[in-house]
Amino acid sequence: MSTPIHLPVIKVTVLEDRALVERGGDVVLPAGPQRLRVEGLSPLAVDRSLQAQLTGGTVAQARVSRIWKEKPREGARERKTELRRRVEDLEAEWKRAQADMQRLRARLEVVNVAHEDVLRAIAELSGVGRAKPESWHEQLETVRKESASTEEALRQSRKHVEVTRQRLVEAQATLAQGELPEPQLLTSAELEANHPSGGTVSLRVTYLVPCAVWRPAYRATLAPSENGETVALECEAVVWQRTEEEWKDVELLFSTSRPTLGASPPRLVEDWLRLRDKSEQEKHTVEVSVREEVIQTTGEGGASQTESMPGLDDGGEALTLRAPHRVTVPCDGEPHRVPLFQFRAPATSELIGYPEHSPLVHRVARFDNTGPSVLLAGPVDLVRSSGYVGRAQLKFTGVGERLKLGFGSEDTLRVARLVDSKQDTQRITGRRTRTHQVKLFLSNTGTRSEKVVLEERMPVSEVEAVEVKLLQDQTKPAPAKVSEDGIVRFELATPPRSQQELAFAYSVASSAKVAGL
Repeated sequence: MSTPIHLPVIKVTVLEDRALVERGGDVVLPAGPQRLRVEGLSPLAVDRSLQAQLTGGTVAQARVSRIWKEKPREGARERKTELRRRVEDLEAEWKRAQADMQRLRARLEVVNVAHEDVLRAIAELSGVGRAKPESWHEQLETVRKESASTEEALRQSRKHVEVTRQRLVEAQATLAQGELPEPQLLTSAELEANHPSGGTVSLRVTYLVPCAVWRPAYRATLAPSENGETVALECEAVVWQRTEEEWKDVELLFSTSRPTLGASPPRLVEDWLRLRDKSEQEKHTVEVSVREEVIQTTGEGGASQTESMPGLDDGGEALTLRAPHRVTVPCDGEPHRVPLFQFRAPATSELIGYPEHSPLVHRVARFDNTGPSVLLAGPVDLVRSSGYVGRAQLKFTGVGERLKLGFGSEDTLRVARLVDSKQDTQRITGRRTRTHQVKLFLSNTGTRSEKVVLEERMPVSEVEAVEVKLLQDQTKPAPAKVSEDGIVRFELATPPRSQQELAFAYSVASSAKVAGL
């Protein structure tokens, strides 16, 4: 016989798509070998993940045991269910309907007897010469009306009895189905333990369960301060779990590790390299192509591809976050938010627009990650002094790294964009020059002056046969900065109720042997 023991859940580590549950507590054990049964485990517990630790003793074997047990019948409970009360009400109504039908039948028989008495009286009195036609006509009319009303009431009563009987049969069938014994799966951990001295010892059991998941979520608030502006960033963990066990007042940890992913060294295969001479066409042609290149960094302007990653983006290094207090997460499959940490950092904001993508001008704030941990990729709710302004995606950001967030658009600022391009080819050398001209129209319909930044881009050449050049004489006003990645930055001051025009031009020159442009 095994000794039943109940250990509460004291610690849960939620992984990307599962959870590591730890149960523990102090138990009193006798000395020597014995069998223990820890009850209350989740039916979804992974058998091979079960581990047990006993202080001062050993656990020779641990396995998960599952037993089906029938619940007590619903009808056997002292408290009546709503369905049983409905059956009892239908039974009483059916009995009353049958009694009313019997009463109407007896009344109809009395009316029929009265009709026969009237007819017999007419026959007897007519034979002796005492005819009363007016009185007989009145009596027959009264009996006929009474008979018709009674027959109609009897018909309605029979219909009511039949409908009530059908409802009663359906309710009884449903009640019988609901009172069938319901099987319940009881899961426990069977342990073969040995303690040399016995007494009060500490026992811990850990196991993995599926149907648990967590994702990071943030809330960023941009507010003015004495020295400028600040951003308050709150980090939370959103938890879902349907593990069939309650996590009540537990120590909660959140991990980005993937213990079930596994790793294996790559297979070594032959990779042959062969040399060949270029063809005549390849000697006189340079193949180039225009492609979109994303800057591979984190933090500000980060381009960590969270859309193509089926889970958490932790930058390639496993991370564990701990809830600052004990948490209760019910088993309902609903999202529950658990605060992790928060920090406030000084920020600098500016109005910036990307006319190539949108005619809107957004308020963008830049600040440093001064929090106690890295920021995982996840959604962030944006809040300003006016209230909630939208939701954005926060990229993976290291500690101390700078990041930027957009806090909505300014309704009074709009940018219109027009693009024109033309190509010239020299007849002698065959050199081609394509000129791109971009015109930007910035309007401010507000009542106050604003400083606005507009960013355009131009291609960057990686081969000597293609030359990209910014046309300074056709670019007005002069850009404030041109980055190595081809980002052209314009800084403008927009008076109230004004409109400005910007001109931006660049050329792409290539020799005659360049193909692909």
